[in-house]
Amino acid sequence: MSWYTPGEPILSPGKQIDSKYPGMKIPVLPARAVVFCLGKGMPVLKEHYSCHQLMEKLPGFITHSEVLGIKDNPDVCFLHGGYAAPQIACTVETLHVLSVKEVFLVGLCGGFAPHLSVGDVILPDKVWSEEGTSRHYLEDPGFAQVTPPFPFDTLASFFQKKGFQVFREPTVTTDAVYRQTFGKEQFWRDIGCVAVDMEASALVNLCNLYGIRNAVAFMVSDKHPLSESDPSWQWGNADYGELLIRYILDCIAFNLERE
Repeated sequence: MSWYTPGEPILSPGKQIDSKYPGMKIPVLPARAVVFCLGKGMPVLKEHYSCHQLMEKLPGFITHSEVLGIKDNPDVCFLHGGYAAPQIACTVETLHVLSVKEVFLVGLCGGFAPHLSVGDVILPDKVWSEEGTSRHYLEDPGFAQVTPPFPFDTLASFFQKKGFQVFREPTVTTDAVYRQTFGKEQFWRDIGCVAVDMEASALVNLCNLYGIRNAVAFMVSDKHPLSESDPSWQWGNADYGELLIRYILDCIAFNLERE
């Protein structure tokens, strides 16, 4: 059974804003948004840049973060996008209403391919959807095709110059963290995927639906065992904390420096 039922929604982001803030003029955000789907994104931004608040809180059905800008960079804003497909979908819906035209997702992923290590950067050109949210927007989501507003090679070269190992390979998005079985991850490898997250396919699918250009950057935060005989799963490594801050700062710098 398809979950996709086209038609006018009962609840829309515009109506939600009107309901919460009656009489408020819907603001216009900068055309480009950097959306963090990791906890340290906004704190690192505030620590290293002089920020100003564009919105106290992104309005919407699910609680969202503040929206920040950086002095002398009026074309880009920064926010925490939330965790998992339903919340990132609400974020994209609201950003669309607020006139955002480009979204750059900064996230983390679990690597399940032999060649990946913690700290590697993955720039997927497509993301397999195994989350439920996309199925309410598209009849057969399959692979969500990333549509960046710049050449993939530009972003890959940027991270390589910063000292990261960079891979341009498909990833997968799931809703069910504790159902990533060995059989499931083998299926994902069989269709070409190398890592898993919880937001990207929903973000990419909704952005494409609304004509919002999009890019996805992941850092591998944890390496999954490939078989039951491998060492058990664990988060990060000894250098993870330092790598994470470098990665966040480099994602910010790329979006501030690019034309």
